[in-house]
Amino acid sequence: MSESSPAHSSSLRLATWIGIRQAASRNGFSKGLDHPVAHEGWYLLRSTQTPFQVHVAVRGHDGPWTLSFTEPRISTKALPGQDFQGPMPGRSGRMLSTLAELGDALAKIFHLVTQELPPSAYQEFLDETHSLPTTTDAGRTAIVRTAQGIFRRHLDRHWNQACAITGIQDRELLRASHIKPWAASDTYERVDPFNGLLLSALWDAAFDQGLVSFSDEGSLLVSPALSARAVTALTEGRTIVVSVQDRHAPYLQDHRARNGFSASP
Repeated sequence: MSESSPAHSSSLRLATWIGIRQAASRNGFSKGLDHPVAHEGWYLLRSTQTPFQVHVAVRGHDGPWTLSFTEPRISTKALPGQDFQGPMPGRSGRMLSTLAELGDALAKIFHLVTQELPPSAYQEFLDETHSLPTTTDAGRTAIVRTAQGIFRRHLDRHWNQACAITGIQDRELLRASHIKPWAASDTYERVDPFNGLLLSALWDAAFDQGLVSFSDEGSLLVSPALSARAVTALTEGRTIVVSVQDRHAPYLQDHRARNGFSASP
């Protein structure tokens, strides 16, 4: 079967929705099932125990069912079915042949996000903005503020509320700096703490202006445009290495490319 977009919700029979609803309610995703939310054929499934959300669609009365979600910490290979590559609301998709497989997949995801994985910034964002309107200036402003607050909260947690370089913990001097610019990022990237560094004001200014960057290993890269005096003031003669992880790498690569750096110190 070709991997095109699933059928629109208007074409789904009541019995099909009842099957999805039963699978969801039995496996942790029971929130709001009496008032189903669907967009372009994808049903939103939510939980009372976690902000994690999934979407489910079905192509016909007898399936197959497609499950979509955004969580890089969950491998689709750990779920039943086969990978789905067509248009979908999340970053990962899994095609399931039966309602039993759908239930098993939901149960596995629910276990992971309630027992093994702390809530991600993106899932918190989806949960907190679920009821906010996107058609008014006030609604859009509220969504942006929510995203910024979640990003800062997760960045504080990741860097232990201290500058990633200097260790300064004075909150008034710390900035939540996006690695890939906000304007160039999608919704997931805007709240992803791995797209951020918690920096003191001077380091934030240098990084934001592209005067410094970092290799995938966290080594400091300095632009020729930065004066020797500024380099000395920033580094105090120390070798600077930031404790980055693999998930920082794509964002750091974007920052280097935007500002003319190579990957080598």
